[in-house]
Amino acid sequence: MNCRTLSADVHVFADVSIKMFDSLNPERAQLKQQLMVMKRSTMKNSLIFLSLSLLLLTFVYTSLSTTVTHLEAAQNISQISKPLATESFNLTEEMEVGLEIEARSTGASWAREGAEAAALLISVDGVYQQDLLLWAGDELFPYRVMLGHLNRGKHTVSVTLNESRSAAEARRAEVKSLRPLPFAPARGAGSVDEDQLALAHSPFLYARANTIDRFTDIPLLMYYEILREAGSDLIVRYTAIFTNEDGGTQTAALMARWGRATDIEWVYQIRLRHRKIIEETYQGVEHKTKNFTGQRTAGSHPLLAVASDNNNFSDLACSSVRFAPLPVRARLETATRESVMDMYPQTYRVMTEELLREKRISETPTDINTIADPREYLYIEATSEQEGATLAFDVKVAGQPQTFASDMGEPRLRIDRSGYFRTAARLPRNVSPAAVETITARCAASSKPAGERRCKHLKVVRALMLDQNYVPRTLPLQTQPESSLAAGETKVFRLARP
Repeated sequence: MNCRTLSADVHVFADVSIKMFDSLNPERAQLKQQLMVMKRSTMKNSLIFLSLSLLLLTFVYTSLSTTVTHLEAAQNISQISKPLATESFNLTEEMEVGLEIEARSTGASWAREGAEAAALLISVDGVYQQDLLLWAGDELFPYRVMLGHLNRGKHTVSVTLNESRSAAEARRAEVKSLRPLPFAPARGAGSVDEDQLALAHSPFLYARANTIDRFTDIPLLMYYEILREAGSDLIVRYTAIFTNEDGGTQTAALMARWGRATDIEWVYQIRLRHRKIIEETYQGVEHKTKNFTGQRTAGSHPLLAVASDNNNFSDLACSSVRFAPLPVRARLETATRESVMDMYPQTYRVMTEELLREKRISETPTDINTIADPREYLYIEATSEQEGATLAFDVKVAGQPQTFASDMGEPRLRIDRSGYFRTAARLPRNVSPAAVETITARCAASSKPAGERRCKHLKVVRALMLDQNYVPRTLPLQTQPESSLAAGETKVFRLARP
């Protein structure tokens, strides 16, 4: 096992252990002190440190009922409030079940420090199931979560305000409705029901230890793709969209290279052959693909923890908060990952609100971690095959003498990956979409060794701007055939006019 990966996983594991230790075993101060000293020690102590963390968790676990996990018990004993809403339902057979919660966090705003969101605690049949932060604020919003595999018969789901996890000025919530979403299995023999399979294995995510009660880097959405490889292999891949990332790519670079400031990370993947799962992997720390050997909950749902500041994962770590967004299917053969956000405009708003709270938005951005209001950008979705080359785009606006570049004149902010991608170019404030005249693609040589340097099969697919409510609006493009550019060449794409 890679020592750096192990060390990162262990440190998250220990942060959680210390937090749980404080709440459940305050009398064991000496062991806690030893753990904190080891956490600050060098990497050569990682294995010893992991053993000490495991020992500490053993103390926690054995002090609670053996019929539930330590986290479930910790959450259950915190449920002292009357539920905001309760719904009972009957299942005629065992199946996967989701839940839609239409709710709002009264007076809250993700942009305002100290009033970000109310926290809800979701339980099924009296047992803690997951947490939910009402990130849409004072707006009634239909949050969808996965409850997991439930047996035949009657079940009761309850939603309670968790004041201790809510922002100090957002400890009020309204739940307008609870709507169970049963996913009955398909009837008849034959091929695998792909969507049922995907729902049954969607991951539950423990929050990163240093995000708990900080209202940062939370998963907004999860989607899955169903892919096929040569032969009979079927792949189901799950991806999460986080509000932002506290570490990793800088904000301005995210906009230039990805056309958003959210963080989109693949989480977990299963591979089937002849209808049997033959491989389970996840994205580990430092973007390393690792075999999943962790625990499961609510049936076959894997438990993973966000384990790094750029939102990679671990199957070792856990925390006192977990989320389970109900995944939606995405078909991205001819689209970008960012296009999933377009179906949920609130993701752009909460992305912006987190950036505002973290002071990463300015009318006059001065560094790589600062951008303008995301509503001041033109978003360009294109596809190309890069061979020893990179791409950037210049936008011409009516009445403006200069053009506006997606790479801001920085070669490292150009697109060097092939396939479908999105980028963004900042425009002057209050520019109307109708004022955008042309988008010019620039193909440039990359720093990588290559024989031929070309941007092949180039095509601009869409151009978008966000309106004042953060809803993406498509600008009309003139239809043009795909092009291939040599390094140093450009191609002009014109906007269509009525």
